[in-house]
Amino acid sequence: MNKKLKNALQSAFEAPKPVDKERFLKSLRYPKTTCWDFFLSQFRYIRKRVWVLSVLIAFVGWAIAFLSPLTIDWYIEGEKIWIISAVLPFLALLTATEIYRSAFYRMTELEICCRFSLSQVIMARTAILGGGNFIVLALLLTFIGRVSPYSLLQAAIYLLVPYLITCGICLLILSRTRGSESLYGCAAAACLVSVANVIFSSTMQLLYSNPFLIYWLLVFAASSSLIGIQIHHLLKQTEDRTWNLLLTE
Repeated sequence: MNKKLKNALQSAFEAPKPVDKERFLKSLRYPKTTCWDFFLSQFRYIRKRVWVLSVLIAFVGWAIAFLSPLTIDWYIEGEKIWIISAVLPFLALLTATEIYRSAFYRMTELEICCRFSLSQVIMARTAILGGGNFIVLALLLTFIGRVSPYSLLQAAIYLLVPYLITCGICLLILSRTRGSESLYGCAAAACLVSVANVIFSSTMQLLYSNPFLIYWLLVFAASSSLIGIQIHHLLKQTEDRTWNLLLTE
């Protein structure tokens, strides 16, 4: 009897099918921003210091490669390539903290409720910052390739490993701590990687020899995997809280 009553009530109070739904939704006045417009708009929210530092690092690489040939002997195995790679952790530091800027300013809850979800904002800014860093790294590789006896693959590995290690550690710290403590931790990690790179490179030049290339590749793969895991973890934290737009689209 209860089952029949429930079915009868459900049939009696069943909501009618929507009529002229598409026309009604198009008449709603909400911001109709395309994905491309949204992506371009994110350039305005990235601080100018990020681009200034990127240009400065590219200039430092050019100056080291072409303006100091008397003090830097590129043809000694592993000589002075760490001068550039030791600066790249600070570029990674600025990139990672820029991705997590919403958490620093306690704006995460507000950005979750925007037209585009927080995960989309993070992905857009990650793509923009990654594109900028790719240009800087490509320029540095071009400069080094002109004066270094290393192959393009070797030069790329030697440059990218300190950068990727710093990115992975910073993302790991930022995903587990909040506020100024996370920023201090990331800054300490960048300094530690940079100093360690200088010390090991200047005292153990055999690290840049061919027999050690396999170890560089392993560290490269491990760092890349750590970055991918942390970005996936960050997006996972936000996807369950994405605003449901089914009522407005």
